[in-house]
Amino acid sequence: MGTMTISLRRRRRSLGVPRHVSIESMDRESLICEAILLDPDIERALSIYWTADDETCRRVGWHLVRHTGTLFHVGRRLLELSTPGGALLPPPEFRLCLETEPTDEEIFAAPMLQPWSLILFQSGSSPAYWSLGGIVYHPEHDCVRVWTKLLYLNRDKAMAMTADGWVKLGRRMSS
Repeated sequence: MGTMTISLRRRRRSLGVPRHVSIESMDRESLICEAILLDPDIERALSIYWTADDETCRRVGWHLVRHTGTLFHVGRRLLELSTPGGALLPPPEFRLCLETEPTDEEIFAAPMLQPWSLILFQSGSSPAYWSLGGIVYHPEHDCVRVWTKLLYLNRDKAMAMTADGWVKLGRRMSS
């Protein structure tokens, strides 16, 4: 490491400039400003009044989580800040499968997932997806912990269609 690098690092610390700002520590207004700086097309894509209220945070957040990397993380943090308790749920129109209603037979046969947790996950260059996890209870099988991709969330019936089939949703883990 050269003396120039050490002197630049020392100068940066002496000016009080943070070397790394965590997205988790930013407030709503800072995150919205960061979103506008990182995604120049966002102002044209979203026709909204740019205030740091819940509605703006949700709309900007859902727009950003379609991306990868820093834009995804800024969007997810905005969604967390706009949700009471920070426990995220997919938007009401979320659906990755054509079959959205469980049959009576599927309701009866579905295992119970309790406690369960739902996370919006993104890694590398792949798009984000919802992952549902928890402990599966079923009278015919051992209790096991699972994580699976969420395809549809039926809020009225408290059930979820996952990559592994339908599950009943019990109590949610606290966030």
